[in-house]
Amino acid sequence: MKIDFLQLYAEVEVNYDITNTVLKPLRINLNKLNKTLPHYDKLFKTTDYELVFTISATQENKNLVYGPTTSSKNKVVYFTIFIPYKTFNSFTQQIYYILDTIAEGIIFVFNKYKTDPSGVNEVFETLKTLIAKDPERYQKWLKDLED
Repeated sequence: MKIDFLQLYAEVEVNYDITNTVLKPLRINLNKLNKTLPHYDKLFKTTDYELVFTISATQENKNLVYGPTTSSKNKVVYFTIFIPYKTFNSFTQQIYYILDTIAEGIIFVFNKYKTDPSGVNEVFETLKTLIAKDPERYQKWLKDLED
């Protein structure tokens, strides 16, 4: 199973600018955990499928995680993680809040589908440590950031 992220913001002026310099290492390191969801292993008859978390923000009081929406044809499972919208004084405070909420959403999904979430928090904490050391790097979108 490969984990990936999308961002979709449906509410006007309610969004977070999460750069590819944040999402790429997050995706790579979560995929290194080699997790799968047994329910979808059976449904797709393979562990070669995508688990896509759509990141969104909301001013409403919504559930943290919505989904799944499943595409059997494309072997993709979509969940949406709604991050309650807040403003922050610094990029570091904001990105920590975002990352903590995404981690909570992923762990929720793993627990729901009886997948051991061990390692997930460590991936997020490692990324937060890197961001703390060089926040300016993680605020920028990089054109040549390849997999």
